[in-house]
Amino acid sequence: MDTKFLTPFTHRNRDVRQVVGLRHDVDDVYGFRRGLPHIVSLEEIYGVRSTFFVRVDVICSGKDQSVLKRLVDGGWEVGLHLINTVGDSRLPSPASELELLQSFIGQQVYGVTPCGKTIGFKGEVTWRVMDSLGLNYMEGYGKPEFEAKTFVMPTHLSFDIHYVRRFGEVEGYQKFKEDLMQQLGRNGVATVLVHPEWFVRSVQGKGLLKIPLTLLRKGLMNKVYDKFLCEFKDKVDFKRYIEIYHHLKAKE
Repeated sequence: MDTKFLTPFTHRNRDVRQVVGLRHDVDDVYGFRRGLPHIVSLEEIYGVRSTFFVRVDVICSGKDQSVLKRLVDGGWEVGLHLINTVGDSRLPSPASELELLQSFIGQQVYGVTPCGKTIGFKGEVTWRVMDSLGLNYMEGYGKPEFEAKTFVMPTHLSFDIHYVRRFGEVEGYQKFKEDLMQQLGRNGVATVLVHPEWFVRSVQGKGLLKIPLTLLRKGLMNKVYDKFLCEFKDKVDFKRYIEIYHHLKAKE
C-alpha cells in the first residue's frame, strides 16, 4: 500500500479519530431503483451507514416508498434533496417537499441539500429557503453571508463528478485522496458525495459515448468506492450527516 497519503492519520494525537460523512444525492428514478442498491450492498459489507438526500419526485410508487422506508429502518439516514431551491410559487413549496418526504419514511428529516437539477443552487436565496425549513443542518457551497439558524455543514468533496469524471478511476482516486487527507488534516472532518446512478452508468464521457463506457465498465463507481471504503475503514469513522452534525456541535 502506498503510505504517502496516510501520514495525516498519525499527526499529533494518535487517539483522535478523524470523521468522514458519506453523502449520496438521489436525483432520478434510475439512480434510486438501479444505483442505490449497489451502494447499500457495499456499505453493508463494511458496516457503514450513510445519508441519502432524496428528491421527493423520484419516489413514484408504493414499492419505492417501501424501499425508502426499509433504508431508514436499516440505519441509513434520508435527507431532503430540495427541488424548489428559490421558493418558486409555480412549484410545490419547500415545506411541502419536506412534509411529503417525512410521510414517506415515517419519521423526522434532519437535513437538507439543494438539488442541482431543475433550478439548482442560487446562493443566498437558496440558503434562506433551506434555513426557513427549521431543520438541524443544511449544506450548500461555502457558507451563507447572513446568520443562519440552521447549522451549516462543511462543503463536500464530489468524488464522482469532480475526481473520477475529470481524471479517471486511478488518477481521480489519488487526487481525491490527497484532497481528503488535506481536509482531514486541517479540520479532522470531511464530507464526501457520490451519486447512485454512477454505480450503473459510466460517470465519464458524454452523450452516446457513455453507452460503450458503461458496457466496458469504465468510469463506474463500484470498484473505486469499494476501494475507498476498504482503505479508510480502519483509519476514520464513517458517519451519517446527522452524526456529523452532533459531532461538530459538540466541538463548538
